[in-house]
Amino acid sequence: MKNQKLIQASRYLDRIKKYAYKDIVHIQNTVLNKNPDQSDFFHNYFFSINQKKITKLFLLKKIIMFYFKNIIFFFLFLINLILFKLFRKKSNISFKNEIYLIDTFFLADKIIEDGFFRDSYFPGLYKVLEFHKKEYIFMPRLHGVGKNPFKFFKLLMVLNNDTKNKFLFEYDLLNLLDILRIAAFILVYPIKQFNLIQKGNSKLDELFNFELFQVLPNTRFEAYTRYLSGKNISKILANNSKIISWQEFQNLEKAFYRAIRESNNNVIIYGCELLIKYELCPNMHITDTDVDLLITPHKTLMNGRYNYSNSKKHNFINGVSLRYKGIFRFIDNDISKKNPLVLLGSDVKRSQNLLKTIEDLNTLEIKLHPITNEKMFDNHIKVDWNYVYDDIYTLFTKTNILFATPGAGTSLEAVACGISVIIIASKDCLTANPLVNYGFEKIWDIVFDISELNSKVNGLLEYKKNNPNEIHSIGNWYKNNFFIEPTEKNISKAFEL
Repeated sequence: MKNQKLIQASRYLDRIKKYAYKDIVHIQNTVLNKNPDQSDFFHNYFFSINQKKITKLFLLKKIIMFYFKNIIFFFLFLINLILFKLFRKKSNISFKNEIYLIDTFFLADKIIEDGFFRDSYFPGLYKVLEFHKKEYIFMPRLHGVGKNPFKFFKLLMVLNNDTKNKFLFEYDLLNLLDILRIAAFILVYPIKQFNLIQKGNSKLDELFNFELFQVLPNTRFEAYTRYLSGKNISKILANNSKIISWQEFQNLEKAFYRAIRESNNNVIIYGCELLIKYELCPNMHITDTDVDLLITPHKTLMNGRYNYSNSKKHNFINGVSLRYKGIFRFIDNDISKKNPLVLLGSDVKRSQNLLKTIEDLNTLEIKLHPITNEKMFDNHIKVDWNYVYDDIYTLFTKTNILFATPGAGTSLEAVACGISVIIIASKDCLTANPLVNYGFEKIWDIVFDISELNSKVNGLLEYKKNNPNEIHSIGNWYKNNFFIEPTEKNISKAFEL
């Protein structure tokens, strides 16, 4: 985080976390999580926005909304628990011996659509585990189930038919006392927020106090549930077991890591940041305070050499780019590129803004983010634009230039493959761009206004045409600094097999 204001804001929140996280309920706190997409704290400080006053009516409204939403979610949680107890076929799991627990997301819509489960977060890992005769089970983080018990039931039916993999759900681990604890969490959480109110008069104090209650209605109990699950599983895992955890350093992970590290010193957690990090995403950067609070894994496996975290206490080691093997196999011998390509992100509004900015382009291919659908963009798609569904590396061979939102990690993949990239951003928002200054205005550029678009697109295409060897060199620099090839040897080394 080169921007000094973001560094100041991050350190400010760390000072609060030091005492706030002594009470486990505050790990659920959205502002302390530092995610710019979940709270306006960083945005408002960065842009020096004056905050509204906190009134009694404001507080009452936010607290009522919290209770209303969480009571509904708790009721649906209980329905899913009942469905699970009635219809889930339990996996035959023995915890007497060393086991590898795979803590990762399960994309419900994808699993239901396919009719089977295939992990997209750790591809290539399981063959290596099996080669080394390591037993592994999955602990799902369900994504996309939301408020829909019918979808949860469909997901259960698909997983019940899976005879190869073993699954350990949170519902397997929670008991009646835990359910009561979750209910108590919902009851006391808004009240406990008053303990975090800062008494100072600084700009940061003012922003924090307001945002503390502004985000309250969007707060759920999932991280606390994960903490309870972690406490319970730590009691049954055999010594020398390993937890391989997909790590974006969100509240879900922090609470789970805290539970394991408080309860079982004989289990090692590998936090797998095998993804694309952003300099301007403070929530992804581990600090010494995080280490002291036991909310980090024992080791963090990195996707490449670039690491924006500044902790000297944490153990960062080279990981392996399991999801990016296509970068190391990409060969593009076609110098006559075809069409521009748009990669839409998970943020619908930013993606819509992107489409609006490039609306004057005639020929365009569009690839959706996996968690979005075509209906979200019906009013922004021109007749002569086409959706494409090939994998991105196939699409890269047909692309002359890529358009992406600021938060799209795929832009880094594209540059590593030698594809020119235009980031479509807004001056009113923090730009979490995964690219660094190297190759700027040569292989990538950023557009804040539609008037800049044509000149910057033409500039990149012309530079690539006249300097193909330099573009190839820049692509290799990104590949070597941000990714590690997922060979069997590198996988075995990363996970100490």
